[in-house]
Formats: sequence, structure tokens, C-alpha cells
Amino acid sequence: MLLLKFISLFLVIALVNCSLNNQSQIYKKINKSFYGGIYKVGDPYLIDGKIYYPRIDKEYDEIGEASWYGEKFHNKLTANGETFNMNKVSAAHRTLPLPSKVKVTNLSNNKSLVMRVNDRGPFTKDRIIDLSMRAAELLGFKEKGTQRVRVQYLSGANIYDKFGNLVTKKKFIKQENYLSLKNQDSFSIVVGSYKRIENVEKIQIKLKNFNKLSVDKRLSSNGDIYKIYIGPYFNKDYVLKLQETINFMGFKDTKIEKN
Repeated sequence: MLLLKFISLFLVIALVNCSLNNQSQIYKKINKSFYGGIYKVGDPYLIDGKIYYPRIDKEYDEIGEASWYGEKFHNKLTANGETFNMNKVSAAHRTLPLPSKVKVTNLSNNKSLVMRVNDRGPFTKDRIIDLSMRAAELLGFKEKGTQRVRVQYLSGANIYDKFGNLVTKKKFIKQENYLSLKNQDSFSIVVGSYKRIENVEKIQIKLKNFNKLSVDKRLSSNGDIYKIYIGPYFNKDYVLKLQETINFMGFKDTKIEKN
């Protein structure tokens, strides 16, 4: 009887160790360059005179030119706070949520790879995606430099904290929620103040892609005044870039307010 209990205990310990070893192997497979990132869709942004509109597009399926990037950006932060490693498989896209999983197919040899989109770009005309050097190598166009591909959105991708632990939050969080620290200064962009609700509604439509668009109705001696603003944000540099984008859209009298 004692022998049976000993054998049972031994088997339980062996199973637990096996499970831990398997988890350890899975853990080790996680690319460390993916640690420390955030979920991010993002606000519209301006690059070289063109505005890009990030959004969730589960039906995204596009054919176009791919390029690759490498040493110049190696070990630098990606747009969602991860670390770019040119020797690992990843990609940059102008508008898809970060991080996302996409399938990229080389249309000349039918080679396909599922990869993580965790950066913004490319901003060269007629390119739809920028791959890491390793991804381009595996798809067979590293030497060529560019290649016609098909890019298909698959799903959102997991994120991991700086220690490699899975972050279980399933919804993409809005830009800068991770910076909402207590006692930290925040900033808003005031688009303008208006008396006519018709003008407010037109502006709301034009600025609908900005995540933190709000209207504040105030009573004055001349009647109701509608103040349109975007924010708050906790990163002043980001606010300045956002203001540049809004100004480019024709709103020339914007100003930044400290909250």
C-alpha cells in the first residue's frame, strides 16, 4: 500500500515537471523583442504631406509592393513600444492595429509567412507593407529589395509585458491610455469655439477619426458656445504632432491647453 502511494506521488511530480517544462519551452519561444509593447490603433497622423487613418479592418486583404527594412532601425523601438529586430520576422503597416497578425504571400513563388505587425510604415509611394530583413529573406526577395505580395489580416496579436508575461486584455486600448498616470500633466488640442450647432456637427464629421474628440457646451451672455477639443493626452510631443495633422486638415487656429 505504501509502495502504491509512493508510485502515485512520483507520477504526480513527474507530470507537474513535464507541464512546467512544456510551459518553459513555450515561454522561451516568445520573441523577446515583442516584450513591453502596447495595443494601439492610433489617431490620424501626417507624414510628408499625407494623412493616414489607422483603424481596425478585419476584412483587410490587399495586393501590392512590399519592401524590407533592417540595420538602420535595428534595436530601435517600434510604433507600439516593442523593439525592432531585423533578424526576426515582423512587419510595419501604415494603418492596421498594433500588434496584428497578417499573412504575407510572395506572389512570384507562393511562399507565405504569418507575421506580427508592430510598427508603422512604409511611407514610400506604392508600397503597402515593410517587412523585417529576416521576413524578406524567408519569402525570397531580400536581394531583390521589393516584391509584389498579398497581405491578409488574420487577427490581433498577443502583447507581453517587459518580463515576457502575457497581457490578457483583449480589446485594443486607445492611444496613450498606458500613460494615464496620477499627478501627470495632460494636454488637449482646442480646435475652436462655435455658436452654431450646424458648424459643430460638420466639424465632428471631419474629425471623427480622432479617438478623443469631445464637445463642451457652455452658456455665455451671447448664448450657447460649443468648444471642440481633442484630448487629453499625456505626451506633449505626441500632442504637437497631432496638432500639425489637424492644422494640415484646414484648422489653422488650434491651440494646446494644459489640463
